[in-house]
Amino acid sequence: MATADVVIVREWDAEAFHRRVLDFESQGYRARRESYSITAEMNPETGEIIHLRSIELLRLDRDRIQAG
Repeated sequence: MATADVVIVREWDAEAFHRRVLDFESQGYRARRESYSITAEMNPETGEIIHLRSIELLRLDRDRIQAG
C-alpha cells in the first residue's frame, strides 16, 4: 500500500511562505492547491491586520510514483 508524507506550511510573511513551498516542491512535494488559505487576524494591541498563509504539501512514496 502506498503512503504519503504530508507537510503543512504556515507563515505570516508572504516571501518566507513562498520560499518554503518552493523548497518543498524542489524536494518532490506537490502542493494541494485546494488546501491553500489566507487567514486575516488583527493584533488586539495594535489593531494591525496580519495574514497567515497555509498550504498542505504531500509527497507520495516511490512505489506509487513509479506506478502512477
